[in-house]
Amino acid sequence: MDVITRLAALLIALLLAIDAFSAERTETLRVDRHTRLARWHQGDDYRVHFAGGRVDSCEVGWTVFNALLDGDIVSVDTSRVFKSCDGIRRGDEVISGGRAHRWLLLVPMAVLLAAAFGWIRFERRYDDEQGWWFS
Repeated sequence: MDVITRLAALLIALLLAIDAFSAERTETLRVDRHTRLARWHQGDDYRVHFAGGRVDSCEVGWTVFNALLDGDIVSVDTSRVFKSCDGIRRGDEVISGGRAHRWLLLVPMAVLLAAAFGWIRFERRYDDEQGWWFS
């Protein structure tokens, strides 16, 4: 694997590590509006939009979508790097609890670190147009 690819894997792994292990950022925001994207082949997507902070919107479930009203003042916990919503609270009431996605970041982080240090090598097979292979 060439040096640029290994450096890119190391950089992405470091960003994932910072996002997973740094403290959450908490902002007090006002609920601006709600949007719903209807999909016929799978469940609908619900998004709550905010005003007055760094986070523009969060993808939420049906329960949170209905629990929050326009104009509500909420505290939103977000990750530092990728700004993913980790929790939403209205006063002392937890509307959306913490998610376990931070622990799921360990898997791609480990694979990227292994590739960056050369423990996993990806080689291009020139006789095959399918792509990259483990070696």
